[in-house]
Amino acid sequence: MKHPLALLPLLFAAPLAAQGLLIGPEPGPGTGGPGFVAPPPRGPAAVHVVRTKVAAAIVDGVATTTIDQVFRNDGGREAEGTWFLPLPAGAVADGFTMTVGGKEVTGEVLDAGQARAVYESIVRQRRDPGLLEYAGEGMLRARIFPIPAIGEIGVTVRLRQVLQPTGGLYEWRWPVRAAQLGDAGAGPLGLEVRIASRTPLATVVTPHAGAEIRRPGDREAVVSLEGQAAQFEDLKVLYGLAEQEFGLHLLACRDGNEPGFFTMLLSPPRALAADRKPPRRCVQFVVDTSGSMRGEKMEQAKAALRTFLRSLRPQDVFQVVTFASSVQTFFDRPMPATEEHLAAALQRVERLEAMGGTNIGDALQQALKAVPPADDGGALLPQIVFVTDGQPTVGLTAPQQILDLTKQLDTRATRLFALGVGDEIDVRLLDDLVLQHRGARDFVRNQEKIEVKVDALCQKLAQPALTDVEVKCDGIDAFDVHPARTGDLFCGELMQVVGRYREGGKRTVRVRGRQDGVEREFSFEVEFPLASMQHSFVQTLWARQHIAGLMDAIRRQGGKAELIDEVRRLATRHGIVTPYTSQLIVEEGMRLAGGALPPTAGGARTSLAGASGPSSGGPAGPAAAPAPPAVDKLERFGRARSGAEAVRESLETRSEVLLLGTRRSAMDARAAEAAQQAVRRAGGRVFVPVGSDWVEQGLPSDWAKLAVVVEAYSPEWFELGKRAELREVLALGDCLVFRDGARIVQVKPPAAPGNPPGK
Repeated sequence: MKHPLALLPLLFAAPLAAQGLLIGPEPGPGTGGPGFVAPPPRGPAAVHVVRTKVAAAIVDGVATTTIDQVFRNDGGREAEGTWFLPLPAGAVADGFTMTVGGKEVTGEVLDAGQARAVYESIVRQRRDPGLLEYAGEGMLRARIFPIPAIGEIGVTVRLRQVLQPTGGLYEWRWPVRAAQLGDAGAGPLGLEVRIASRTPLATVVTPHAGAEIRRPGDREAVVSLEGQAAQFEDLKVLYGLAEQEFGLHLLACRDGNEPGFFTMLLSPPRALAADRKPPRRCVQFVVDTSGSMRGEKMEQAKAALRTFLRSLRPQDVFQVVTFASSVQTFFDRPMPATEEHLAAALQRVERLEAMGGTNIGDALQQALKAVPPADDGGALLPQIVFVTDGQPTVGLTAPQQILDLTKQLDTRATRLFALGVGDEIDVRLLDDLVLQHRGARDFVRNQEKIEVKVDALCQKLAQPALTDVEVKCDGIDAFDVHPARTGDLFCGELMQVVGRYREGGKRTVRVRGRQDGVEREFSFEVEFPLASMQHSFVQTLWARQHIAGLMDAIRRQGGKAELIDEVRRLATRHGIVTPYTSQLIVEEGMRLAGGALPPTAGGARTSLAGASGPSSGGPAGPAAAPAPPAVDKLERFGRARSGAEAVRESLETRSEVLLLGTRRSAMDARAAEAAQQAVRRAGGRVFVPVGSDWVEQGLPSDWAKLAVVVEAYSPEWFELGKRAELREVLALGDCLVFRDGARIVQVKPPAAPGNPPGK
């Protein structure tokens, strides 16, 4: 759990190297007051952060945060200085302690007024805009001495803060932005947040895609994270308590008169009590035993079957269907999971052999026609777990014929869950089957153990919390909602519904569904803000989901111009970096620079001023302009039905991978590194690189003619910094362009002696 990021702002006296924590000489008489810090000498960094670990323990809303850092002095003499730590907004430094080199040292807590004077002095003297956004917050300050020459020293800080819930959600936040301008020597960072509560936890989320969230029990959670500095604005973990059987929390943001963004997070119980777990009246395992499964795949299939059988309880009713060129069943009809029947099934597993073709149609027909010994009247839905590694080669081979057949035969609303093994499967057919039968699918890739995924799936299917879920909000004008159709909700899952809204205010959200065949409804009072950017990251969550839906439509319907244009607009507007849209971000930067597009697949070139199509706030380009390379790539997206590329595209367009901190797609892993160079986020805005500037998305391509120049660290610059909504923006650096109301502001570095501003 390492993170190459100086989480805490770090500046050094000898070198202006890493940013944030300030290590500099103690202010002395006549040096400009308590906030004065002398300008650093020129030269390479001598003191830098080797590593940082941030750990938070939150118990019933009280957070104890510990920061452990190791500093290294590569210089030839001892170093000393003053250490500063900006406090998170609203933090109470109760119980502040500090240890340097194993010895406790005296530190002091500065209030917001004192801290502001210190921060502004540092910003002026050190030319460090990264600290500006913390002006007005509190500060911790302590003296560090000595840091031995060619040696290391450890610093440990511990403080407590009381978290106040807002809208039913507690938020733990730690400042990061000030460290993002530091050098590469700032060292790795690890983050771990542990939550414990006497009341069961409903929702635990974080906006960081690379985070891992573990839930050891219904009253505890562990969030861990690693990544690069540019991936984050601030580190955030949010959680809500379960006030009833189901928990629902709303996160929303809205800027001005534009429609707002929201995400609803619906959390069922972590597990059902033993006496409440419904019997599975008909759960069937349909497994491919064709010749392509020969060898290791067949052994994996047997392991998966054993796992499935071990998951059954005596009250469950089950069947095993194997298929190759023909279809076989373990029993004449679905049977109760008695010891006798399970033993017989396990013996059949050992005798399975791989041979013949792949008769998917007949296998699913056999499973869908099966009727359990005692019909439950539809109170409990039957389930099919379908495992295959290939494409249909025997019987019905046309995918649409298989879909039509299964739709006709499914008279009991059977849920179908599919596992594709390897890359040579008909990915589109699996996707369409689970969509039609309201299930889900996953893939078992090389080096993965199928029994692990089967075990997780069986544990999940055994505990349905609410089926046929509907989420309705009274009196809210919502649009572009994803998913368009909600399905079943199982214990331990998190259902996320994102969308946009036009009117705010207090509303009632109603969640309806079925439990054991009985209709249930849960009501939640929420508020859609008229204007609030506290949770600005919700915009990105919505955009990810919306783009995933558009990409899935392109994959299924082909590269239609209107779909590609919408992906293009959203990817550039919200800075969504994927293997298929990363070039769009580059092109947007080129458009803002007034440059030219790279050559398209046909070798043509076109001016980028307008050729990228309409962007928020920018002019539309000529209709006949050649398509940029990124658009060509989007047009090719989804052409393969099978193979590694088809599997990857399917994984990257399913909405489940976009849940907060729950799992990541291959797209997210690759895109994270590209995003560090492609975009920056601040105050709910997205910036792209244009030369040496960071330029806000959506500006017209002729912004340079319209911009008002403000010199960094000038009185006007500090005046802008007094506005909370601009502090995060200005903290990006001293070369940036952004919209300020009706005007465009370009921040340029201060003039060198004898040169005009910005030169």
